[in-house]
Amino acid sequence: MERKIDEKKRNQPLIKIVITLLTLIVLILIGIPFSKYFLIATHTQETKTIIHNKMPGIIPKTEKIEAPNLATLMGQAPQADNQKISGENAYAIGQVVIPTVSINQPIFIGLTNENLVHGTVDLFPNRQPDKNTLTIIGHHVFYYGGYQLLFGGIQNLKKEEPVYVRYFNQYYEYKVSSNVIIKETDVDKLVDIGPDYLYLMTCNQTLKTPYRVLITAKKVSVNEMKLKETFQESSKVLTNKSQKNYLIWFIMPIIILIFIISIFLFYVWKI
Repeated sequence: MERKIDEKKRNQPLIKIVITLLTLIVLILIGIPFSKYFLIATHTQETKTIIHNKMPGIIPKTEKIEAPNLATLMGQAPQADNQKISGENAYAIGQVVIPTVSINQPIFIGLTNENLVHGTVDLFPNRQPDKNTLTIIGHHVFYYGGYQLLFGGIQNLKKEEPVYVRYFNQYYEYKVSSNVIIKETDVDKLVDIGPDYLYLMTCNQTLKTPYRVLITAKKVSVNEMKLKETFQESSKVLTNKSQKNYLIWFIMPIIILIFIISIFLFYVWKI
């Protein structure tokens, strides 16, 4: 009898180690899908983007665009005080603000994966909003509970809802006129139809898809000073909202999970 008790005591540390390792494995498995969204949200919160008043001397070469993945995001840590995030990328020339779907993103020049992780891209940098149709594209990232990241959310835009754009130091207001699904090959849908229009485009879902959401909006005449105030106030409100969502959807779950696991492992090693 005593021999069995002694053997059980000797096996206890091994059992505890196995339980601890299994707990950590479960934590890693839970964390892998969460990490992608966490890194995207962290990029949005931590990256400080300077908006320039002229086009860059060199526009980055167009890349084959892939959906955001953990490997890509891990290699693109945010920089707190740089004008450029790395190399020739992340040269911002504007900002798009859409209050009704909580979008507040910089507009970069250069269709690269890095730029699309940090915001939106002006698809045709040779077009000017005072002379041509501006086309802004971005990734569609859907998180749990209906929380959208990057350009996810534009698929919910309705007619007459406002879209505010800063391009260099000029401000524009547009009203949504249509919201349709097109094929990625329908490039003719993005034809320049003049300076009174704006295109917004993203994938129609988070997973790889041949379909795109295309929003067309029409420019409206507004007092310039009032428009600038509206733009800045809307951007400020959305920034504060984004910070709160970041705490609620990302930081708090991490803290709660670490607390629960710590209590569990403490109990395992105490008995």
